[in-house]
Amino acid sequence: MRVVSKLSLLAAALSLTACATSRTPQEQALAQDLSERASIVPASQAERDAIRSQDLLTQAAFWAEAHELNPADREAAIELSRVLRRIGQVQRSATVARQAMALYPDDNDLHYEYGAALTEGGRGAAAIESLSRVAAARPADWRVFNMLGVAYEQAGLRPQSREQYRQALALAPGEAAVLSNLALSYAFDGDAEQAERLLREAMARPDADATVRQNLALVIALQGRFDEAEAMARVDVSPQTAEANMAYIRSMLTTGRRWDAIRDDSGAR
Repeated sequence: MRVVSKLSLLAAALSLTACATSRTPQEQALAQDLSERASIVPASQAERDAIRSQDLLTQAAFWAEAHELNPADREAAIELSRVLRRIGQVQRSATVARQAMALYPDDNDLHYEYGAALTEGGRGAAAIESLSRVAAARPADWRVFNMLGVAYEQAGLRPQSREQYRQALALAPGEAAVLSNLALSYAFDGDAEQAERLLREAMARPDADATVRQNLALVIALQGRFDEAEAMARVDVSPQTAEANMAYIRSMLTTGRRWDAIRDDSGAR
């Protein structure tokens, strides 16, 4: 059975009205737009599956079109929110997920994308409710606990944050992203030695990336070992950027902002 979309019905209604009365230019333009959109054939499931192997911008364009065609398309909303978050458009990602949650209030995929987007935008306190809901529903997913840990950290709830990181590590022992986040939590408390130990453990993992190395460079610099930190930072950034970062940390140490400023200069994932 073919389901007639609301767009098709509205376009048809406008056409029927035109039989009896003349349309204004605005009504005519609206009818044309609705007719064109109603004629678009939604992508097949095979096309949807295939798009996930494409680059992020291609994926974003695909899912944005699918979402615009049918805002009630749950899969399109989830995928669009996810890819927007991955390309750094966290505010729009959160908006897409929040709007879809009005239609699917119990959908954990949408709650995760919403909470993750808020957290990656620095609004962790607002994300705790959604992420906690997902964590309760998915007790074996370390990524949820890791993200929830970041949300608690941003909310200033450090004991709860570390509890979530430890839960994530229990599920994924040695996971570099979690070790890095836990290390920064100790750095926030001024325990640079413990932070360095955890970050070096993370660096030994095959899944360690540039973020882990840059966090380690930061923690080393905060202990006053600037030459070592700058050499490490230069692996991922230009010499000019590495030098500027070290100069900033030096100034931070001399103004008494040693640990308070870490939160603003480090990326927890």
